[in-house]
Amino acid sequence: MVVEQLAIRRATLTAEDYLTIADIHHLSGDPSPPEKLLAFDRAFERSGAHSWRYLAQDQRATTLGVGHCYPVTWLRAPGSYWVDLLVRHGHERRRIGATLLQQIEADLAILGGDEIWMAVPEEEHELLATLKRHGFCEQFRSSPLRLDLHNAPVRNLAVRLERLAAHGLRICTLATCQQEYPHCLEQIHALHTTLSREVPIPPEMFATSREFAAFAVEAAEAVADAFFIVHDGTQFVGLSFMRRRTSTPRTLYQELTGILPAYRGMGLAQAFKELTIDYGLRHGYESIETWVEDNNPAMLTINLNYGFVREPGVVVVTRPIAPAVALTPSNQLVIAR
Repeated sequence: MVVEQLAIRRATLTAEDYLTIADIHHLSGDPSPPEKLLAFDRAFERSGAHSWRYLAQDQRATTLGVGHCYPVTWLRAPGSYWVDLLVRHGHERRRIGATLLQQIEADLAILGGDEIWMAVPEEEHELLATLKRHGFCEQFRSSPLRLDLHNAPVRNLAVRLERLAAHGLRICTLATCQQEYPHCLEQIHALHTTLSREVPIPPEMFATSREFAAFAVEAAEAVADAFFIVHDGTQFVGLSFMRRRTSTPRTLYQELTGILPAYRGMGLAQAFKELTIDYGLRHGYESIETWVEDNNPAMLTINLNYGFVREPGVVVVTRPIAPAVALTPSNQLVIAR
């Protein structure tokens, strides 16, 4: 048995560090390239927030795990931080993740952070039990839902849109909206930001309208005709949009769906759902995927009523940030190989 020291360090903005981080993400099923990870972090830094990544390395500088923390920007009150931990396959159960968390928590305590948020696969029963023993409490569960479009129920979309029109509400695509209102992206970005704060885990957050446009309009995965916006006169009051991915070209991915509180209960969520299903069928897609939280029972019920099937998801847990001692060469973890 060889005993080695595990060193925890914060990642630098170098290509080498981000290639290493992306490599471990790839092994965990996340295909994000280094450029995407770096862009995420730089967007936070431009907004004045911290997005920090960590490397856990052995004495040969081999990275055995990575950590990531950033503010939970969709909460109105500051002080909560999201933490992700990944350990290289074959090195689990060696307290690498726990040591990464210890260092991250120490740094967040210095920043004045109040709370840690983490997502754990709901099938990881042992890990969930361990986290609960260490003070984490379950907040909610978030699950992927998948619809086989060949099994989608038939609904009368035209009748639903006519009912909304009787209330002065019109739904159009982003492509049409841009033709009618050439400068509409600022307003749509503002609406997206407002609605995102109502979602426990929003799919994407954007600090500027420029970042929003790059994601929702200009990206290769963007689908302007599958981006739907509700108008009440000249006011935008709701939106729902999908994207595609090159890795799964026959599947559409539902991004944010949201409606301002004053317009809820009028059938807009169902109209959005029928519009997205109609788009998928007309354009030859095979399925639609989305994520829904169990503390949003109305949206969960709507999806299930339209034939979506729930698959295993994640459990979101939280814990107050306790004052912690930063790791130094004298107290870093010693691991056995």
